[in-house]
Amino acid sequence: MEGQLASVGEDFRAVTAEEIAHYQQHGWVKLEKFVPPGRVADLLAMAKDKMGEDGDRNAPPEAFSYFNPLTLRGLADPVLRPIIDHVGRNARTLMARKADVGIRYFTDYFAVKLPAKKKLANQGGAGSSDWHQDYAASASDRSGGMVFWMALTDFTPEKGTMAFLNGSHRFGVMGHYATYGDGNLLDSYPELLDHCTSTGNLSYGAGDVTVHSNLTVHSAGANLTDDPRWTYIVIVNPADACWTGGPADAFQTDGLTLHKELTDDRFPVVG
Repeated sequence: MEGQLASVGEDFRAVTAEEIAHYQQHGWVKLEKFVPPGRVADLLAMAKDKMGEDGDRNAPPEAFSYFNPLTLRGLADPVLRPIIDHVGRNARTLMARKADVGIRYFTDYFAVKLPAKKKLANQGGAGSSDWHQDYAASASDRSGGMVFWMALTDFTPEKGTMAFLNGSHRFGVMGHYATYGDGNLLDSYPELLDHCTSTGNLSYGAGDVTVHSNLTVHSAGANLTDDPRWTYIVIVNPADACWTGGPADAFQTDGLTLHKELTDDRFPVVG
């Protein structure tokens, strides 16, 4: 794959004390240049190879409106696994629990938000995702999960970037996103705005990452540009998180045991 050699010899950086403090206080943090340029180039080349130059080779139906996903499960991939391990190490530091609780891999995928200006009539993947939390979709018995959202090119808010409600992770579980009907979380919890300010949609450079808790309320706008928004996402959980017995949006629960930790074969400890 062209660009793969560019990553050789590049060092990952660790999260800083200031970034850890920001995450703990606000429930999210922006990690600038968290992924080195050569590795970003590798990711982007892989995404385009698998999904096409326009990111729509496997475009979803209209029902999946907010981005075009491609699940990777890149644990054995020589390009993806070093990044997954980098996420795991730093997620453990951000989580800041007792020393013997590690980080368990959950999933990884490309999330390409397609350009709304070029959207086909039967094609989703270009729209906005309204205010919501991720926790209720995970079938996990405890919080602490994190989403690492990586920009593979430079993004302005017009690309449909992330926005967060500062401190919203402190207000507990506020429902599955499917339960709000035609509204969003703030229609059910308008009082949240009395306590939490919005960041607005952020700008990113290639290799920048935002990390948010699965309890942090967040959203992303529509892609109003002519080009796809190329993003790679890694989701992790605390290693001691157990399956609740319920269905999960993001993975098959076959082989899991009620009130037991997720299995090491599919969900290994990476940090």
